[in-house]
Amino acid sequence: MTLRMLALFVAAVTVLTSPVAAQEPPAPPAGRKPRVSPPQPQQAQGVDYFAGAWTFTWVGRESPLSAGPREGTLTYARTGTSALELRAEGRIDGGAAFTETGTAEWNADKKTMTWVERLSTGVELRSIGDWSSPIGIRAESEPVKAGSQTIRVRRLYSILSAQSYRVTEEISVNGGPYQRLGDGRFQKR
Repeated sequence: MTLRMLALFVAAVTVLTSPVAAQEPPAPPAGRKPRVSPPQPQQAQGVDYFAGAWTFTWVGRESPLSAGPREGTLTYARTGTSALELRAEGRIDGGAAFTETGTAEWNADKKTMTWVERLSTGVELRSIGDWSSPIGIRAESEPVKAGSQTIRVRRLYSILSAQSYRVTEEISVNGGPYQRLGDGRFQKR
């Protein structure tokens, strides 16, 4: 019995230490090319990406920061090598006009974009976004008072292409959990 156990142990060690990693992967079937991952679109980070006019549609709920669904044009105008002035104009779902203004500034060393927005509700929102990934920006606002509530906003800017990005917004009220606020789709004109 002991000799049989020793033989099983030696066989197991031989199988487990064989150079499996040195074996080549199986060849693809004849006439077929190996599968290649598609390239991921990556845009140069910085103000050049945003500069220009964008049409947008934003779908979401009403909040202390927004009147709900809206569409319009967002224009980013250069004011320096790393700064932009922004202006959004459009209509909310019920047909009323709105205007929002602000600034955006790119910090290439830190790979951050800082937005300061004056919303149509009168609230000023300051957000800092981490743009260390070329395919997205994760931004979070500083706490801001809207009436008697303290609000924070988180945004994910998904950089889809040179002509398109998407923004997903979440809101936290009075330190509560973040909840989905809305989703915006932006197309360069």
